[in-house]
Amino acid sequence: SRRVLPGLMADIDRDAFDRFRSEKPSWYYEVIAPGFKYNLTDIAAAMGLVQLKRLDGFQTYRDDLARRYHERLAALPLILPAPAATGDKHAWHLYVVRLDDGAIARGITRDAVIQALATAGIGTSVHYVPLHRHPYWRDRYQLTPDQFPITETAFQRMLSIPLYTRMSFADQDRVITALEEALR
Repeated sequence: SRRVLPGLMADIDRDAFDRFRSEKPSWYYEVIAPGFKYNLTDIAAAMGLVQLKRLDGFQTYRDDLARRYHERLAALPLILPAPAATGDKHAWHLYVVRLDDGAIARGITRDAVIQALATAGIGTSVHYVPLHRHPYWRDRYQLTPDQFPITETAFQRMLSIPLYTRMSFADQDRVITALEEALR
């Protein structure tokens, strides 16, 4: 069902939260109209202010998780996200991996990896569906995937794997093991 406040948020054909709690791969959504996204209520803002006090600890833990992913996934046929430049901090809001040419040559697809992880009870997503694939922009400007070959190649190879502050190292090990099995 669509949840739309005309003029206030984009008309998206799926609730964002539903994409992450589904037991089957359900990352795909479409933007069917332009708009703004204002969803921070007063209560959410108050909670956010409290959470900001914990930001340094959250950041340190996300760095640790990203470092573990980098170490443990390095031998897999994946292109891992770039680390932050020296002196900078990476938010690690998302951990997006891409299938490398070796995986593609062996017939491994992004969707098959997503399905294998879903079967193992691990939620993933794709960040983000390119604008030219969304009905509003696609139809309004007659955009086709062949007009964006680099974007299409990247889109077909990338997926986001779990990385969140409540994730334990055991949870992360489960993700890594499932990825190893999916990429065999």
